[in-house]
Amino acid sequence: MKKTDWQYLIDTLLFLCMVSIVFIGFLMGLFLPQGPAAPESSKYFLGLHRHQWGNIHLYLSITFTVLIIIHLILSWKWIKGRARQIFKKGWTTGLILTAVASIFVLFLFWSLYPRYPGAYDDYGVGAGKRAKQQHLSEEGSPLPGEKFYYENGTEDVVITGQMTLRQLEKATGIPAKKIIAELELPSKTSLDETLGRLRKKYLFTLQDVRNIITDLLNKQAASLEKKEEKKELQAKLEKKEGKKQEAIHAEEHEEKLTSGTKAEDKSGILITGRMTFQDIEMETGVPARKIIEKLGLPSNIPLNETLGKLRKKHAFTMQELRDVIDSLMKKK
Repeated sequence: MKKTDWQYLIDTLLFLCMVSIVFIGFLMGLFLPQGPAAPESSKYFLGLHRHQWGNIHLYLSITFTVLIIIHLILSWKWIKGRARQIFKKGWTTGLILTAVASIFVLFLFWSLYPRYPGAYDDYGVGAGKRAKQQHLSEEGSPLPGEKFYYENGTEDVVITGQMTLRQLEKATGIPAKKIIAELELPSKTSLDETLGRLRKKYLFTLQDVRNIITDLLNKQAASLEKKEEKKELQAKLEKKEGKKQEAIHAEEHEEKLTSGTKAEDKSGILITGRMTFQDIEMETGVPARKIIEKLGLPSNIPLNETLGKLRKKHAFTMQELRDVIDSLMKKK
């Protein structure tokens, strides 16, 4: 084959590769969804997954590169001649600058493209791991596998774009409708839609969600704390009121005992709450210490203390006292 035939063949193959590469580029960039938020079933086209189309794109790019090198070799004389006409004596420098310009274009796109926009927060960490971690740290976002601590000290799972509003409600205990309202989303937003998809539609970030969850949890904790304090205060008041009622009841009971509500035992002796053990000993002739021993009371009880006060301290009844006195008087 002649040189011109080879050139025609190479140029034809270059054209075919270029068309295929452009087609797959548009297919992956505009039609096939990406990322963990999109369902896997939507990432297929003509039976091939997005990653498989990406592999084909890579192989075509390698083939295209080889064909370009062959094309440059076959066209070198023409390229050199045209460079001499345009750049004169500096034609070598001109060709080198042209090669460098191709790398500069790639660097320009790289420098202008945003590193980690919100839509890619939950894609994981691969190449550029250190930069990704630094970005997440600056944004206050948890790293993969890291637990997230709220201001009130509670611990919760990491919030990712793969979670749905329903799962978020189950994990945090906060109603999904309240989260929707805080994010200012439409009230009819589906609770089974992933946060990843919702972020793309309504332009909020995962950090916004985390901040809202933190605030709501803190408010919830504060509300529960107030309720607990209110319950404790109510319990103290009820306890205090109960003691007060007991005291009033005891005073009324003692007043009844000491103001005429007296009972006469079988011995015919009137025993009241105002009496002391000394009074009983004088009335009955039964030693006060024997009465105290028979009632099972401490031996060091003062004999001049009124029965009304002693009953409150040692929990015996007037009827028990009468029975003991009656039994001791019979033995006497």
